[in-house]
Amino acid sequence: MPRIVALALVFLLARPGWAQGKEPPPPPDDGEGATPSPPDDGEGATPPPPPLAAPPAGEVSYFESCFGVPKVGQGPFAIGGEVIIPISGGSGGAPGIAIPSVGGDDRGKVLIAALALMALPVVVYAVDQPAPRLVLQRFQCPTFSLDFIGGADRGEATGNRSVGFVTTRLGFGVGHVAGDFEYVAAAPDAVSTMSSHLIIRPTPRAHIDGGLAIGYRRSVLGNRYQDGLELGLPHRYALWRDGLRTFALEVRPMLLIGASVEPSVEAAFLVPLASILQLRVGGRAYTFAGDLLWGFSGGLSLTL
Repeated sequence: MPRIVALALVFLLARPGWAQGKEPPPPPDDGEGATPSPPDDGEGATPPPPPLAAPPAGEVSYFESCFGVPKVGQGPFAIGGEVIIPISGGSGGAPGIAIPSVGGDDRGKVLIAALALMALPVVVYAVDQPAPRLVLQRFQCPTFSLDFIGGADRGEATGNRSVGFVTTRLGFGVGHVAGDFEYVAAAPDAVSTMSSHLIIRPTPRAHIDGGLAIGYRRSVLGNRYQDGLELGLPHRYALWRDGLRTFALEVRPMLLIGASVEPSVEAAFLVPLASILQLRVGGRAYTFAGDLLWGFSGGLSLTL
């Protein structure tokens, strides 16, 4: 009996060593589940690792997503416009707002035009179709814009003479929030302005994009000035698209609200010279203290 127990113990202790000493079974002959061994070139070199799998089609880099040039069908267009309400400032107490008449005076005519141009994009947005993929892609990415515009104004405030001006407009936007800064330099006997806005933008549609602009504007003519809250509805109509090249009509109706309500309307055709560069040709009409000024302008727009 003791011998049987001793033999059993020896067998149990030796069994793990036998298992470790066994060779692994050979791979199956049909090659299923087996990894082929690299060819022996005689030098013992390790073959290069296989190439990494390509990322899924839906995953693209930030640069390609925001600054790529995907192709889209022709046809969609956008709308751009802005409305300014100038406010006349005074040294006394808080002045009352002078609401202009919508009769035959020049201020009333410009005001009617500005209000109509503000209402039109709202109607188009309500009935328009969803925007194409390219428009939505750009909307979600940071966008910088820089406009250089030159022209001449004419009206009673300038003695019915054409007086030149130069405009620089800088804009930035991403998603539903944007902002801009504009400075208009002119001769002492013409209107110079400075303005800045916060723009709340809805998701663009197939044929229109724009936003509600709320900010401050100050207009100066000689020793007179107007300043106050400015409201606008900048929007753009794209009449033709080819990738990022867009032929569009930009409209900027504005209202400046202060001691008086001074409307202005600016419109320009944007002719694509390159994917990020456009030629501007248009004009504007606005009032200063009720006097109508109008003129033509041209320039360049750069968008990144």
